[in-house]
Amino acid sequence: MRRFFPTVNLTALLALAALADLIFYRVLNGVFLPSQHGGTAAERILWQFGLFSSNLAGILALLLATVALLHALRSNDIFPRSMRITVSTVGLFFCVLSGLGVLWILATPRYHIHLRISHGFLVFFLALGIWHGQRPRRFKVGVTLFALPIILETAALFFDRMGWGRINAGQMVRLAHAIALAAMTVAPVLLTPRPWNGAQSALGLSAGAVLAASLGTAAMLRFDLMQAVAFYGLRIDLSGLALTSERVYTGLLIVAFACLGAATASCLSVRGPSRLTGWGLLLLAVAGFDMTSPKAALFTLCGLLALAIASVQTTPITAISPQTPGT
Repeated sequence: MRRFFPTVNLTALLALAALADLIFYRVLNGVFLPSQHGGTAAERILWQFGLFSSNLAGILALLLATVALLHALRSNDIFPRSMRITVSTVGLFFCVLSGLGVLWILATPRYHIHLRISHGFLVFFLALGIWHGQRPRRFKVGVTLFALPIILETAALFFDRMGWGRINAGQMVRLAHAIALAAMTVAPVLLTPRPWNGAQSALGLSAGAVLAASLGTAAMLRFDLMQAVAFYGLRIDLSGLALTSERVYTGLLIVAFACLGAATASCLSVRGPSRLTGWGLLLLAVAGFDMTSPKAALFTLCGLLALAIASVQTTPITAISPQTPGT
């Protein structure tokens, strides 16, 4: 399992770059700053820094996705031998398309359709392969829950383009959104390292409580600002707080992000493979719900690959046969 540990540092670097892309490019540039040709000198410098962090995150994501896929295809830990030809073909197609998007070379409607479909197929094979081999069942369920929304949204896009009116694409997208919130909520139970110790539990609970309190306060005092940040940063459309259903949805969203923050902090506080799980969760969190962007697609793929690789590394030694070569 040691061959996967070098990816931890690259995943951490990508997660921090993706977080900078969220804060400085999507939120700061999209909500607060004017364009690069207007405003003060300090505002123009911040705008350029946000653009730099976005481009850096995209290039790092493309590099890590390629490296992680190559590592995964060289072993049977994630993708079984029977999947390798299909996964390598789809993975090459996706990496080429995402590379064209990251480098601002291609951005047509047909390009986005091919990107999303290839991304959905890769995530589908990853969710299918995660059930192969020795790893904790709760990790399998956790990774699958994070993969299902992407698969459902891809299927909804495909059915809509095919004109299959009997299948309601809108209902599939809403179901995908509900599953994503459920995956975020149960992440502390399914993906955090066991057994829980006092420091790990305290850090996770503290991070979740602080995040919940911050989001709840923002929703009550400056909902308009929270609405803009959620839309430009994570592509989450908050319609308002007038209706009961809208207040319930906002509350569920706050709980989901608080639980995901608690799981991320808990995993990052532990050395070893669990730290890779934490960086993967952070990547999934900052990617948001916009799968039309090549960077968001790369962030989610790298996050899911990090979770899958970490689940292999956290497999108990007793679950592997002593006669297996290389153990």
